[in-house]
Amino acid sequence: MTDDLTDGPEPVAVIGMACRVPGAADLARFWDNLVAGRSARTELNREHLLRAGVPAEQVDDPDFVPVGYLLDDVENFDAALFGMTPREAALADPQHRLFLELCHAALEHAGWDPARHSGDIGVYGGRGMETYRWQHIHANRAVMAVTDHTTIGNGNHADTFTTLASYHLNLRGPSVGVYTACSTSLVAVHTAAEALRAGECDMALAGGVSIELPADRGYLHREGAADSADGHCRPFDAAASGVVAGSGGGVVLLKRLADAVDDGDHVYAVVLGNAVNNDGAAKVGFTASGVAGQAAAIANALATAGVDPRTVTYVEASATGSPLGDAIEVEALTSVYGRGRADRQWCALGSVKSNIGHLSQGAGVVGLIKTALALDHGLLPASLGFTAPNPALDLAATPFYVNAALAGWEPGTTPRRAAVSSFGIGGTNAHVVLQQAPARTSPARAGSSTGGPEILTVSARTATARDTAAVRLADHLATAVDLDLADVAHTLRVGRAEHPYRTAVVATGPADAVTALRDPQRRLSAVAAAPPQVVLLFGDQAAVPAGLGLYAAEPAFTEAVDRCAAATGRDVRELLSDPLLAPFIVGFATARLWQSWGVRPATMLGHSAGEYVAATLAGVFDLPDALRLVALHGRLQRVAAADAAYTVSASAEKLVALLPPQASIVAVDGPASCVVTGPVELLERLTEPSGRKIGTRRLRTVHPSPPAVTDAMVAELTAAVVAARPSAPSSPYLSCRTGLPVTADQTRDPAYWAGLLREAVLFGPAIATALTGGATVFLECGPGRRLAGLAQMQAPRDGIPPLHSLPAATDATATDPADDLVTCYAAAGRLWAHGVPLTFRGTGRRVALPGYPYERTRHWIDPDPPAAALPPVTGTATTAAAAAAGPVTGGTVAAGGDTAAPEVAAVLAPIWSSLLGIERIRPDDDFFAIGGTSLTAVQLVAQVRVSFGVRLSMRLIFDAPTLAAMARTIEQRRAAKV
Repeated sequence: MTDDLTDGPEPVAVIGMACRVPGAADLARFWDNLVAGRSARTELNREHLLRAGVPAEQVDDPDFVPVGYLLDDVENFDAALFGMTPREAALADPQHRLFLELCHAALEHAGWDPARHSGDIGVYGGRGMETYRWQHIHANRAVMAVTDHTTIGNGNHADTFTTLASYHLNLRGPSVGVYTACSTSLVAVHTAAEALRAGECDMALAGGVSIELPADRGYLHREGAADSADGHCRPFDAAASGVVAGSGGGVVLLKRLADAVDDGDHVYAVVLGNAVNNDGAAKVGFTASGVAGQAAAIANALATAGVDPRTVTYVEASATGSPLGDAIEVEALTSVYGRGRADRQWCALGSVKSNIGHLSQGAGVVGLIKTALALDHGLLPASLGFTAPNPALDLAATPFYVNAALAGWEPGTTPRRAAVSSFGIGGTNAHVVLQQAPARTSPARAGSSTGGPEILTVSARTATARDTAAVRLADHLATAVDLDLADVAHTLRVGRAEHPYRTAVVATGPADAVTALRDPQRRLSAVAAAPPQVVLLFGDQAAVPAGLGLYAAEPAFTEAVDRCAAATGRDVRELLSDPLLAPFIVGFATARLWQSWGVRPATMLGHSAGEYVAATLAGVFDLPDALRLVALHGRLQRVAAADAAYTVSASAEKLVALLPPQASIVAVDGPASCVVTGPVELLERLTEPSGRKIGTRRLRTVHPSPPAVTDAMVAELTAAVVAARPSAPSSPYLSCRTGLPVTADQTRDPAYWAGLLREAVLFGPAIATALTGGATVFLECGPGRRLAGLAQMQAPRDGIPPLHSLPAATDATATDPADDLVTCYAAAGRLWAHGVPLTFRGTGRRVALPGYPYERTRHWIDPDPPAAALPPVTGTATTAAAAAAGPVTGGTVAAGGDTAAPEVAAVLAPIWSSLLGIERIRPDDDFFAIGGTSLTAVQLVAQVRVSFGVRLSMRLIFDAPTLAAMARTIEQRRAAKV
């Protein structure tokens, strides 16, 4: 088999798909149903029909068909996810809402987040009739009393169908409505493919939806009508008598094939050629099918694709499901596919209508989705309801047979090829030729090595949706075959929008990922608010070797260490084992790694010689000079090393009075934590005046004894700093000598650097300065968590706990290199979960993963009962009508906040509620922040005038946008009789 492409137009890849159809809430369930041969046909019992308002005489009519292909959750929608107010959602046609959701889901299925895509994404689609507008919105007198036609039109008019999706998803490519009746969505695919080839956009969403309202009432069959006499869809069968309308639709994401391959997309199918035409008047009537027109569209698509019709082995038919319509379609297909070929019945024929009914404007794209899935899986699902062929088709004399059972689909001398037809009332015909995707290659990975630990990131708009998403991902990984965890991590990082409720897990493999995602204790969960202010911490001592795992896996870390090796002329492993240089090198390289991931520290802080790392990152020293200074500082420190060093649980102020002359405070690490050097026998017995022993712990690290630091040592270090010619810092960091932000004068002064040998380190006061300046998270760059622990002493208990980048090692043994990655990635996961923007550099393939768990709630306007006794709606019946008009009831002022002008606020709140669909309004709620727009502000002005007799300008609304401020303004203008 060869996967060479044809000489046709530029091939277009199908890289993402989404559908909601009868019996299937998502793509995965749709494919499961197709493979299992399930029909979504629903029989409606008499009790249900009578409750739904179907007259008994109609239910009892022998021509009544109590059947439907029903779509779940039509009344419900996750409005908040898409930034819609409850009222805005309730006033939107459910077809618009469904299409928006499907566009979002198709992007997620492909692994593309529009916010991270710099190119243009087009939207092409269409939908069914405006039934909701006329049967629900206009049929509710209270709603119509307070809602203008522009607002209604925005959510219901055909002209806004695709543009609303473009707006809510922030898509900047062409946004084009397509309306050709039953062929709408396949014509949308054709239009989108042509736009991609013309360079009008970089990706394109194409599809369509149709929702029948009401859907669960059955129908009366009339002889000669298009609907089925017995409620079954039996394409090409001898018993076929028509179709049954269903609700649902689909969307595909298209992209030029070359771009899809370059970007590591999963390609489900390739559009080789496509054509659209119209029957014109060459048929018996406007609504009739035409053989000549259909045949011409089919021939044009094949010619455009540049393929021999005999290489197409499956056709997804439009399938009217009627004896005449099916016969016309088979005749048209045969005239093209059977041309010049004597053999018969070599091409399978089927229709998804047999599974889900006729989705009208959504039918064509769902047929394409079915076919793309079949090409991808190498399986041909059964066309249901076929027992004996319609004799009018004479299938035995055609190239076609009906694929009545699930069958394997092996490629022959050419790749698997298929075609999809969709023919609309009015004569617009569409035919699309598809081919299986070319073999997928694995890109070279620029991030962590394949098989190592990975960070899996999950986010949602609510905590419950986040947790649901994590469990769904675990369930998917538990059953997925041949799924590379690196590809999963890559897709989650680059292909999902980042919502405020977040969780991350670090996993060493798929099985570990399943366990971690299901375990709340292993999930690193938080709510991302304003991006945290990060402080990088650098130590001056560490057990060695350190950082070998990051060196092997992370390019930014590797590059930084290699620069140090080049500057010193020494071997990397030797450097990472050098007790003098390793703390600097590992801290410097770890900081460079964090910077490569997008961390921009608010400030930095080094402990003792760790300040050289902060200074080098801030441009005070160049790297070779910094390495020489650190080596010299470390050598001198060891020459002047104290007999012993202890961490003491007491404040510096207390210790000054208690320490014997032979002891010195060398570091103030916190309000009640200092490092003291001196004789062992004295420090072991350190007590308070009361005789109570002070807590001490001997340190194994080397600390200088200030009296042992000679003037000659200071002079030697001073001369080295002079030779290095330090500069002013280009980015802020804190001085461990003063505990305050370092100044340019200090960094240029050699005496300042020499003072690091003799003077106490004021690490604790520097942490306090950082907190006062707004620091919210401390991140230790280097092995262990000593500095993070010191920061924890002062960090707020309810804040983000200090983090460390590498595990602690012992002098005797190094950590497992994989532990480096697990520890560092866990810190990255926590930072991301708390809202630090991270941009990982790793590459991978985009793979299909479970989509967003929509939390749909009811946003629906019910029509008035037929004989409702409604009060008259007049210009003075204001707040009562407003309160009743929205999709919610009430509209009260919540407790708390500014309650000035409470009587006005009590009347104003229901008006806000009616306009925004939000029941509880707080006094400090901002009208625009909770969903108000300039259009709803116009309506607000009108309602205020009627309710209070006060004229408010738009400027006043913008100047006083909170409920309390607006109420005060109204009260003042009433008093002034304005």
